[in-house]
Amino acid sequence: MTAYKISVAETLTWQVCAIEWLSQFFEEDPDALAFVLGGSLSAVTMQPDVWSDVDAKIILADQAVERYALSTAWLTPLGRLIGSEKHAGRVTRTLRVCLEGFQRLDLTFIAESALAELFAQNDALFHPTDVVMWSRLPDLTTRLAAAPSSPGYQDVARDEIEKLINTFWFKAALAIVKVARNDLLIGLHLALDLTRDCLVLQMIRRDQEKRTTIHRQGGWGNELVAGFSWDSQASSGEGILNLIQMSGEIFDELAAALLPDYTQRGPLLLSALESARQSTRTVSG
Repeated sequence: MTAYKISVAETLTWQVCAIEWLSQFFEEDPDALAFVLGGSLSAVTMQPDVWSDVDAKIILADQAVERYALSTAWLTPLGRLIGSEKHAGRVTRTLRVCLEGFQRLDLTFIAESALAELFAQNDALFHPTDVVMWSRLPDLTTRLAAAPSSPGYQDVARDEIEKLINTFWFKAALAIVKVARNDLLIGLHLALDLTRDCLVLQMIRRDQEKRTTIHRQGGWGNELVAGFSWDSQASSGEGILNLIQMSGEIFDELAAALLPDYTQRGPLLLSALESARQSTRTVSG
């Protein structure tokens, strides 16, 4: 068994306390085989800050994985739960939580039986910068040191972008219909989705520019946000239609930046938008 002394900034009080509590908690469970610290708190080349989460990988006996992955009750000593996400991977389970005091934990649980497969396939789950806080597996530290670096960035495939484009414009057409029929509830729901789709395209552009999908600091692409306006009239039928049109114009620009041979589709909906506006004016009148 090996021990590791955390060396992070003294200002990161909650992270230090959470790591120490988690490490000791699992070390006292005979079903836990290792506790591995990852993320910015383990990598000497990264600078954790007050917003950094605690990223840990816990290797467990097979029968213990769901005990921890499916419940948040065992985290109660750290504070009250604010929110959580649960994800099931091919051979892992992940529990992401935000606790009282804005303590954010990203915990990945790995069954002992899957460990050999992960290493044999050079799975990117582990990284050379990960730190073994303690382990009952004598060769774990050696295996981690030989773990492959994260795979390099790869652009989103063209067919995936085309799928996003086709889905966006079908959704835009449906949103227009809903507003024209005075279903503002669904109309606004779809219109807000259109703005999210624009942000997705901008995120893809940022990834391409930076050649990575990991962005600890923002800034690039923020100017797009200023392109969306929301005013007191946005809850009206005409306001929702304006949001649909504005999203379409922005989406056309972003799609053209990603695919140089893209042909704008927004103009194809202008007549439908105007007809829907006439319908909303009739209803409101």
